[in-house]
Amino acid sequence: MRAEWQAHIDELLKEYRDKRAQLRELQELLATLEATSTAADEMVKVTVGPQGQLKGLEFDPRVYRRLSPSELADAIVEAAERAAAEVRERMQGAMEPFQIPEVEGFDLGKVLGGPPRDFDEARERYGFRPKE
Repeated sequence: MRAEWQAHIDELLKEYRDKRAQLRELQELLATLEATSTAADEMVKVTVGPQGQLKGLEFDPRVYRRLSPSELADAIVEAAERAAAEVRERMQGAMEPFQIPEVEGFDLGKVLGGPPRDFDEARERYGFRPKE
């Protein structure tokens, strides 16, 4: 094999290994992404994972005296929507270097989805479960 071909093959192989390592790091980052948001004057705090699933939910003790059950539900959904939007933005930012500029019409926001339409959809998407 000619030396220049071998050099070209070696260069391509190095690029491949570098990209593969970068993709592995990206996968690890995307698998562990979390975001936290608050609502109702910071009395409700929600943490979601990379798929928008509920990872944590905290209430300030005053929330029970200040909010009705429906207001509390709305505050939870609001905080979860904001946290999920932050996760989506961070995912898009992390994946941006891997997007191919020549491929038009690809909208990562459509792939990752938008905020839930109502509380029932939020309950299903984020894993809210009633107390047993």
